[in-house]
This record gives sequence, structure tokens and C-alpha cells, in this order.
Amino acid sequence: MLSYYSDPSDLYFPSGNIDLRYGISANVLDKDKGKDATHFTVVTHQRKYSFKADSIPSAKEWVKALQKIIFRSHNEGDSVKISLPIENIIDIEDSQIVDFADTCKIRVIDNDETYAIDEVSVLCLSLGTPSDFAVFFLLLQFR
Repeated sequence: MLSYYSDPSDLYFPSGNIDLRYGISANVLDKDKGKDATHFTVVTHQRKYSFKADSIPSAKEWVKALQKIIFRSHNEGDSVKISLPIENIIDIEDSQIVDFADTCKIRVIDNDETYAIDEVSVLCLSLGTPSDFAVFFLLLQFR
């Protein structure tokens, strides 16, 4: 839970709270959007919150900490969920990275602005019976 205040001296009465379990993203704003790099946003399913830090390094630290909390709230324990939009998938290739598991490479366009390509390798290990398997996602390479 992130509490925010309109008066920094009144710590007992927050202006509001943001439940970061429902957080989608935290980002420093671009300079071209009319704000300097001390402004950052937190986006949840219900609302977009805007904040201003004292300095650019402070804004970056806030965003880094918030991104880590949002990531942890979506991924519990030793599992990680990666969502790949189907329209961004370029190619799926069967590849043998290790001898003891089935693997494939998925190439995905990162975003429409840069057209950077990410490669995600999916590794499926059989544990006991064929229906009893674990999936590990390894980010091999960013381009």
C-alpha cells in the first residue's frame, strides 16, 4: 500500500492510498509531454496517479522501487508470469538448448515505437510424469 499526502507535515492523515497489488506500471514521464523528468506516474486498473519528486535521481529511485513492488505483487514465490501480446509475436522456433528438456524461442516486438525485438526462451522440464511439468522462462537476449 502506498499512501500519499498533500501536507508533508501531517503524516497521520493521508490524502489517499494506492493498493500496488493492482498496479500496472510506474514510469518517469518523458520531457516531451510537457513535464520534466522529476514527474512520474503510477497506473492501476482504476486510475493514473501523477507525482513529482525533488530531483531526477529521486524520481528514478521512486519508479525503480515501485516497479519492483508491482512486479513482486504479480509474481509470487519462484514463479514468474510473462504476458506476450499475440499480435507482437513474430516467430516461434523449436530449439534444443539443453538435452533434458523441450525448449522453444519466441521472438516478440517489444513495442510499436522502437520495434526492438526480444527473444524469450521457454524451457519445459518433465518432473515425474509427462503431465507433471514445470515451466521456466529464461530471458536470453534483448536486442
